[in-house]
Amino acid sequence: MYSAEYMLWNGSAFQELDLAESSSYTMELAEQLLDHYMVRGGTTYEFVYSVLDVDRKKVLFLMKEVDL
Repeated sequence: MYSAEYMLWNGSAFQELDLAESSSYTMELAEQLLDHYMVRGGTTYEFVYSVLDVDRKKVLFLMKEVDL
């Protein structure tokens, strides 16, 4: 089973974002890969890039905070 790892752009570099409700179910990860946005805690994030790390069994999401 794969789990998600989120990296948030802070304006100059990506920093790991700890989301308490991060997804570890394959279907939820697939939905996130197909969607361009995620809303958590009233904040909207745009997925800029995603990487599948087979060795660590992680899906790495690189994202930035957006105002919609």
